[in-house]
Parts: sequence; structure tokens; C-alpha cells
Amino acid sequence: MTVHTTYFGGVSQFEPADDAEVIGVVRYPKDFVERVTDRNVPALAPPANLLDAYKTVEASAEADGAAFPSDVAWQTVRFEPRYLNYLRSFPGPQAVIEELRERASERDIWLVCWEKDCRWCHRRLLTKEIVAELADVEIVHHPDPTTLDVGRNESDEESSPNAALADFSTPEA
Repeated sequence: MTVHTTYFGGVSQFEPADDAEVIGVVRYPKDFVERVTDRNVPALAPPANLLDAYKTVEASAEADGAAFPSDVAWQTVRFEPRYLNYLRSFPGPQAVIEELRERASERDIWLVCWEKDCRWCHRRLLTKEIVAELADVEIVHHPDPTTLDVGRNESDEESSPNAALADFSTPEA
């Protein structure tokens, strides 16, 4: 079985199989979310204070011309440890993760949110939590992060294209 991750625009592009379960994991869903997912589970989204802090720092970094605004925000707000602490500290997310572990051992599941690049997305962390205790379950990110131009935008032609996910992960203690 496989746990896939993608963003809402990727659902139609990467086409989950008919028997796969497509789960939104966003705090603030738009109306179309229920049309492109089987359900949305806000309990697995980042807590509002973390998400708001991330977006505020990302916008400021972008306005300041930072090469990698998402990475600046990710590091500044300590997104990874804070999100993992949230998942591990509350019974709601823990119960849903346990349910998703059971489902992932039986069929493919897709986790979907707003962020295209999984390097700066809670889906990557959530997926690792789901499969941590499972054997023979693969993780596939759509799009593959090694195919994305990291931090590249129209005004930044000197960014390093195709950086690997490992280039942006924090060493685990």
C-alpha cells in the first residue's frame, strides 16, 4: 500500500485510483474541498496559531526578497517540532492517525492540502507519523520534491533547481 501526498491542484493531475481514499487535511477548507476529497480532517491540519505564524513569516520573507520564503518561515516558527508535538500531544490527532494507519495497511490513501511543495508542508510530517509503525507501506509525494525548483520565482533566476528533500530536512535528534 501507499500513502500519497499532494496539493489540491494535484488531485486531478496525479489521479488517485478509484479505490483510494482522498483525505483533506486543512484547517480552513474552501467549498470545493468536499468535491475533490472523500472528507476533510481539520484535526490533522496545523493548529491555527502555528499556521498563522508560518503564513505571516512567509509573507514577510517574500516581501523582503528572501530566496526561500517558505524555508525561512519553516525554520523561524520551528514548524516541524511544533507540529509533531501537536500531533503527539492531543488525543484527537492521535485517534485519527491510528485510524489512518489501519486504512493505509488495507489500501492507498492520499493526504491533500494547499501547499504544492512537501518540503514545507505538514503532509510530509503527518505521512511519516502514519507509516512509522507500518511495514510495507510506501510514501509518495506528488509532485516529487526533487523535480521542483526550490525557491524559484519569476524574479529569482539564480536559485538552485531540483534540490533534494534531504537538503531541507532538519537532522533528527
